[in-house]
Amino acid sequence: MLSLSLKPDTGSSTPMYLQLSRKLISAIQAGQWKAGEALPSERMLVDALGISRVTARRALQLLAERGLVIRSRGAGTFITPLAVHQPARVDRFSELAQRHGLVPHSELLSFERRRAEADEACALGITQCDEVVRLTRLRKAGGKTYWMDVSTLPAPILPDASMIGESLYAYLDKIGKPVLRVSEQLQAIVATEQVAARLGIGPGEPLLLVIRTGYSHDEQPVEWTAGYCLNEFCGLIPFPLRSSPRNWSAGSGAPGQAQPAK
Repeated sequence: MLSLSLKPDTGSSTPMYLQLSRKLISAIQAGQWKAGEALPSERMLVDALGISRVTARRALQLLAERGLVIRSRGAGTFITPLAVHQPARVDRFSELAQRHGLVPHSELLSFERRRAEADEACALGITQCDEVVRLTRLRKAGGKTYWMDVSTLPAPILPDASMIGESLYAYLDKIGKPVLRVSEQLQAIVATEQVAARLGIGPGEPLLLVIRTGYSHDEQPVEWTAGYCLNEFCGLIPFPLRSSPRNWSAGSGAPGQAQPAK
């Protein structure tokens, strides 16, 4: 029997499907369902919580897009092995660089403020009427560029790029919006001309693309980042590959430009 604590608040300004998705994530984290177990079906959610089929479907789809569940037509929606999730770590690049005796450094390439695009709004749990900021940074260690981050955040969180310093996560901690949980997906890609030029490599060279969403209090997304990692740095990353995200190609609405490796 489903807990009524999953029921969205009809008086809240937050869309009901977002409320439901966050409540489901919290329940997963609390151990209500284990890896490999099935979540309640759309029909069960509708009947138990008094919500619409559209609300149930969008909530489950959002969990699937974030890599927390796998949906199989006719079989159900199942918790992924890594959805019973890794806790958020310190800024991954800075942590790994320091661990290997290197001094991390960030170089800001661009910073823009505009209305959210569809994929950004979905990833950050906001609407396309809301503003976001998008910043592109090179991550360096020992004077060499190893990584490029393209990060999108709700505009109120970061009014000025100069406030970040060396670490975005350290900044979020400072303003009371710490990243408490991360969802990451990895994909092997080849560098486009634009990405290659920024990383100082040749077009077509292989890269690791890390798509990361950072969640703060109440499962609120606070950052959506595409990290482009040089292969020589990839060996330092101590986590397994997850299922690949959508085709993050130019024009797809992803936070950056990339082409899947052949």
